[in-house]
Amino acid sequence: MLIDAHAHLDKYGANLSGALEQIRTHKILTISASMDEPSYQIARKISESSSLIIPTFGIHPWEAPKYADNLDAIDPYLNATPLIGECGLDFHFVKDKMQYPLQRVVFEHQLAFARDVQKPVVIHAKGAEDAVLATLQTIRVSKAVIHWYTGPPRLIDSFLSLGCHFTIGVDLLYSSKIQELARIIPMDRILLETDNPGGWQWLAHETGMPVRLLDVIDRLAIVRNCDRSVIERQVTQNFMQLTHGIVSIDRLLGA
Repeated sequence: MLIDAHAHLDKYGANLSGALEQIRTHKILTISASMDEPSYQIARKISESSSLIIPTFGIHPWEAPKYADNLDAIDPYLNATPLIGECGLDFHFVKDKMQYPLQRVVFEHQLAFARDVQKPVVIHAKGAEDAVLATLQTIRVSKAVIHWYTGPPRLIDSFLSLGCHFTIGVDLLYSSKIQELARIIPMDRILLETDNPGGWQWLAHETGMPVRLLDVIDRLAIVRNCDRSVIERQVTQNFMQLTHGIVSIDRLLGA
């Protein structure tokens, strides 16, 4: 089956019906990550229309300052979500260094919660890869996904030693660096994503739609010199391993 491990369905607006139709037609199991409580509520509402959509709750580093003084308020959502994310640190797009300590407080709270309840966590690490790695080495979660990794190859083995998976997304279609990372990361640690609708918008200046995942699969098959069916089968197996006991097999199979 097809699995988009990271999208933001709450951001589609007028294009949502078209996106949902593509998800249904191609049977794309879609993880709709949130950035804050309002985006999670929207994703939850959208998920009522399809068993192929799994909404997840997390506080993104861009939104962290709003929540740093009231962490108890997010605990019920962390308890309800099957995966925790998108959370993390961002020292690249966030230029105000005064926000970094607040990012850390919110990130560490979510990691500790994920550790205590044994849930996978989906991590944004742009420009903060070393800091994220150091935090994961201190707060040992059971399973983590590094979303759209663009950091140095030297850190990959350290993330792998902690049991991390990596998502490969639409940047694979453009970036030789991402293509090289896709060759380095072991196939049993790779998940695929689109980061729709914004990922493709950022790269190609048009709304990213769910079928863009098919292009990612095709390109990864070329990069890894294998058949696309091998990619689909391995990525499905990887996702099932990541979410074992959390997402039902029936849902994974699109029941």
